[in-house]
Amino acid sequence: MARKPTGWHSEDIKAALRKQFGGLAGLSESWGLHRSAITNTLRRPFNSIRIERRIAAALNMPPHELWPDRWRPDGAPLPRSIAMNPNSAAKAAAREKRAAA
Repeated sequence: MARKPTGWHSEDIKAALRKQFGGLAGLSESWGLHRSAITNTLRRPFNSIRIERRIAAALNMPPHELWPDRWRPDGAPLPRSIAMNPNSAAKAAAREKRAAA
């Protein structure tokens, strides 16, 4: 049976960014983002395609090498459906409850 590609662990990505740029909060701010933007993107896989691209570029790597389960080799993101993102499913359920009320 084929194994799912795993890519880099988020702690390895954090370590590589820290080695090159220092703290993640300072790097986020230097990119004009909130101080926790990079941390949130690494902690929550479906947080931001834009920041994932930026992280990959900062590490001089294509996104599909860091996250093969989220990116195609041509640089296009894979579809991020509700089934792949448990947070979106919970948000959709909450919206349905509010609409029904």
